Amino acid sequence: MIRAPLTPKQRERVLRAATSAPSKHNTQPWWFRWDGDDLEVHIDPERVLPRADPDGREAHIACGAAAFAARLGYASLGLGTDTALLPAPHEPLYAARLRVVGAAPDPRFETLYWSLPSRRTNRAPFRDTAIPSLVLEYLRDAARDEGTWLRVVGREPAYEHLLTLIRVATGLEDDYLREERAAWVDAPDARHRRDGVPARSLGPRPQDPTGAVRDLAVGRDTPGRGTTAFERHPTLAVLETRDDTPVQWLVAGQALLRVLVTGTRYGVAASFANQALEYPDLRDEVASEAKHFGTAQMVLRLGMGTEVPPTPRRPLSDVVGPRTRHV
Repeated sequence: MIRAPLTPKQRERVLRAATSAPSKHNTQPWWFRWDGDDLEVHIDPERVLPRADPDGREAHIACGAAAFAARLGYASLGLGTDTALLPAPHEPLYAARLRVVGAAPDPRFETLYWSLPSRRTNRAPFRDTAIPSLVLEYLRDAARDEGTWLRVVGREPAYEHLLTLIRVATGLEDDYLREERAAWVDAPDARHRRDGVPARSLGPRPQDPTGAVRDLAVGRDTPGRGTTAFERHPTLAVLETRDDTPVQWLVAGQALLRVLVTGTRYGVAASFANQALEYPDLRDEVASEAKHFGTAQMVLRLGMGTEVPPTPRRPLSDVVGPRTRHV
């Protein structure tokens, strides 16, 4: 049977799913191009942070997450897809191509699709309620299904070791890094922008600034934020890949979003504690406890959270080509 082409509404559905993906400081470092009903995902180099992400690793992860979200958008239309990562070796910023195939989508994807609108980076305190062990296993399964490993760090001394590395990295932040971040976090023109992290999404300041919660606006006066105590013992997890290559960064991004939306389905909230991964020596230390895949790509703070406001997204007209590819 010949399938009808996607309608404009269906294309919009896939794109809105893709652009719901998380990215560092909500930079949204992607643009998309349609080729028939197939979707190309490209890295936008102008939205890669030169100090915080000099190799573009986290931009690749964000684009991998966008590719997985697009897979969910296609699946919600009853369409299976095949995903090629870095499909054109001579175009290193051409991150992924999603091709519609005749096979049915993964039957679990439609449920995950409907969790996308509720998935939000949660920088607020979590409840002092443990994540059920069965739900943690679901999160591990989600990571495994995408070819990665989610290492939940629960025992000592590994837990305190990871917290110590996060604290050390927080103390290493210099003025240049904070200046770069300030261009995206509660920026002076935030009310007119459709990217970055607005003040309403920062959450309160932690009373203990040496914990797993990163204050993205440290040292700045943000009216109305306040200060509060956070959970005493957040669940920490490290997303790992086999290797540390651009392809594996994209794999990590797909796994990341699958983990996050799976958690959303069961009331698990997440924020990122990636400070230590921004310094090569500390990143190696994060991976030193690994028993499986061994390359740390993301550190997640997980818990049972409350609802928080969404961060803005750029209009689709800003993120869809045609445009000149960057070679």
